[in-house]
Amino acid sequence: MDIDARTLRTFREVTLTGSFTQAARRLGYSQSSVTAQMRALERQVGEPVFERLPNGVRLTHSGTVLRDYARQILTLVGEMETALHRPPANPPRLTVGIVPALAYGQQLARVTHMGRRLLSGVQLALRVMGTAEVHDAFRSGAIDGALVLTVVDADDPVGQLADQLHTERSDDLTEVRLQEVEFVPVTSVGHRRGGLGRQVVIADPDCPSQRWLPEFLRLRCDSPPEIHELGSMAGVRAATQSGLGCAMLPMALAASHQEAGGLRPLPGVPRMRWNASLVLGRSDARPALDWQNLTETLRQATALSTVHADDPDPAGPVDVLGGEAAALDPDPSIAS
Repeated sequence: MDIDARTLRTFREVTLTGSFTQAARRLGYSQSSVTAQMRALERQVGEPVFERLPNGVRLTHSGTVLRDYARQILTLVGEMETALHRPPANPPRLTVGIVPALAYGQQLARVTHMGRRLLSGVQLALRVMGTAEVHDAFRSGAIDGALVLTVVDADDPVGQLADQLHTERSDDLTEVRLQEVEFVPVTSVGHRRGGLGRQVVIADPDCPSQRWLPEFLRLRCDSPPEIHELGSMAGVRAATQSGLGCAMLPMALAASHQEAGGLRPLPGVPRMRWNASLVLGRSDARPALDWQNLTETLRQATALSTVHADDPDPAGPVDVLGGEAAALDPDPSIAS
């Protein structure tokens, strides 16, 4: 069996996208070229590696075996190219899922800039996905890591180094806590006080930062609020600015005059904190240095997104930052 690295890279891209067409677009090939490469690959393997579906492809058992070995081979090829000081024609890729609550414009830009500086020789690809999709994305091989939000443990020592906070989860994944991120409850400046709390706008129903406010209001009011799920923080921010309801926004986004003008604190509701955490698979053939650099990339990016109420905003602070109670640890009995 003689499979070249170019074919393996094409195969990897098809496994990530689930589509010959999408793989061709991302690699800059024609679809016919990708199809021809995968047919030749299957002839070399001696059996199908893809099951053809109406809307794409999925891996057969042989394809899954080949995918695992292809990852190891391509990692070694990337290390060899780096060692030889030759710029790789197609650098190894780290695909990281990010939950919508952390996937607003400023945060995505910070992760990208940090990744370019710290992940030398590695292409960092970001994929926005719901919290409930993360596990399946790991299982299918669509992502190598995920930036998610988890509940703050009140027993954690204050100031403990994040690289010491590794947690083995029950789903064969490892969680690395990076940085506490503060969220603030907001509504539009023009929202009528009588209607406050009756409608909540969220980005991700399975994210603890988005579940908390509806549950808090349900416990405080006679009836549960009406929930509008929009799938992105940009949509949540715009809908809240337009007067649709209230929402929990990351403090860094709520404090941005350019992006979050026209918002004010939601009376009687505290600011809250959740952990930004990196989730990783327990067995991967990538060099340990890649994971260390990815962890540091996300730690620094989320640290830069942290805004404190007494910090001046160079763009000019908005009312969201003033007059509210201190941030609290989320109550696990409400949302975890």
